[in-house]
Amino acid sequence: MLERVFLQVFFLCLFISFFSCSSSKHSKSKRLPGIWQLQPITIDGSNKDWPAPYPEYDEKAQLGYAVSNDKENLYITVETGDPATQLKILREGLTVWIDKKGEKGEETAINYPIPMNKDGKEQRAPRQKVQGEGQQGLGSDRQQKQRMDLEDKVRAALDEAKEFSLQGFKSCNLQYPVMELDSCGIMVRIGLDADNELVWEAKVPLKTFYFKPQLTRADKGKAISVCFETTGMKRPPGQQGGGSHGGGSGFRPSVGFGGMGGMGMGMGMSGGSMRRGSGRNSSQNTNDIMEPAYKSTKTYKKFGLAYLE
Repeated sequence: MLERVFLQVFFLCLFISFFSCSSSKHSKSKRLPGIWQLQPITIDGSNKDWPAPYPEYDEKAQLGYAVSNDKENLYITVETGDPATQLKILREGLTVWIDKKGEKGEETAINYPIPMNKDGKEQRAPRQKVQGEGQQGLGSDRQQKQRMDLEDKVRAALDEAKEFSLQGFKSCNLQYPVMELDSCGIMVRIGLDADNELVWEAKVPLKTFYFKPQLTRADKGKAISVCFETTGMKRPPGQQGGGSHGGGSGFRPSVGFGGMGGMGMGMGMSGGSMRRGSGRNSSQNTNDIMEPAYKSTKTYKKFGLAYLE
């Protein structure tokens, strides 16, 4: 009888020991490196406070991105040098999802800019036709003119990026003018730098979405997920698509709020782009220079929270 009890206790202790080791190993595997922000980022639509090049790059979406944190804030930035992608973001909006559990939840999001009113008139000068345009052998001239025309549209759309909306935060889930500080203290800005890079920035206080308002040593390495979602523009009537991800379908925010979209996944690639002008050479001929604008993308990345005593 005593032998039987001894065996039962032995196997019970063995099981508990095995489970504890497995749990400890699993827990440690979830710890990820993060970037501690020594000095607060100035949210002004500039990349001067961020590393060059950005440490992460999604070639499919043509987006460079970075995430860092201090004890009280999460800092997020996205940049692209491709003018078609820039126009897509400015006209259809960029949604940045944040999952505090390090999973793929789409509940908490910043949507900025708010998609432009499709009935609004474009504030730009009419395009002037290049002499001889349409003739054979002038493809480079046509491409250059088309690119300049596209960059004009980007600058005009940038002037309209005046509002953002919040979804799934602990409070302040409304639409706000970008120049006014909401009650949560979330700040967003977007701008063009000297190299015509479109730069998106946000400061998100941890108190607005995380389990506690300030990080402690216990939070070091805990996973947090960020997803960057773009929606393709509607392709002009009669134009053939260049792939299976044609624009005009998928995510459309309601009253400025983020939503669920049925787009393909574009995973982030470590190492960053080779230079600041990420994506600037991706569209090499006249026929496909606008192609990135018609494609919806999702870039999902898991980061670790950093902590410094």
